[in-house]
Amino acid sequence: MIYIAFDIDGTLYDCSTIVGDAFAQGIDEFLKTHPELDINNPPTQEIMNLVGTPVNEIFHTLFPGLPYNLVQQLNDICTNKLSTMVLQKKGIILPGVIETIPMLYNNGYTLLTASNGRKKYVQAILDAYELSHYFFNIIALEDKGLHNKTQLLAYYKNSLDDCKQLIMVGDRTNDMVAAQNNGLPFIACVFGHNTHEVEHCRWIAHSFYEIPQIVETIIENC
Repeated sequence: MIYIAFDIDGTLYDCSTIVGDAFAQGIDEFLKTHPELDINNPPTQEIMNLVGTPVNEIFHTLFPGLPYNLVQQLNDICTNKLSTMVLQKKGIILPGVIETIPMLYNNGYTLLTASNGRKKYVQAILDAYELSHYFFNIIALEDKGLHNKTQLLAYYKNSLDDCKQLIMVGDRTNDMVAAQNNGLPFIACVFGHNTHEVEHCRWIAHSFYEIPQIVETIIENC
């Protein structure tokens, strides 16, 4: 069985148009119960610079003065706000995703998620665009007590007994490194958030439409 693990942000979906508002709304709600705290809304670009790293790291980086339990509480609130916006089809599903995911599924590939985001957020994206049923597993780091994407791909490798080949698809350095650490082929999406990070990779997709052909090439070569 050929498995394809997809990053979400910058690969399937672009949250840059809504993430600032989601954080602002989340912080406002959080401060209603913690008015004594002095925290500010981070600029959207500051948030987007961190997208792709594990979500817990994002919040601890943006709000370094908050105790752990309050960071988790704020994380939950902002995730809920963001997920609600996603389900309202705000944000952007990237070109080619809606057409190509069913094609890969119908071609016999088994699709997995490999995101550092919260499960509620990932599930919201796939549900909003009716893509969930094409994915065999929607697993988040929090489900298995994992800390990063390298560990998530290792979990897949060790748990999928019928896996002949696992391919990672993503747009950030952490996607590439996770694939390398597990000895996996990596398809670099140079239409994502930070294209310069992966533009030197062996297999490059300039649009989501190109992924099926690249997968075929990888299978032939590997």
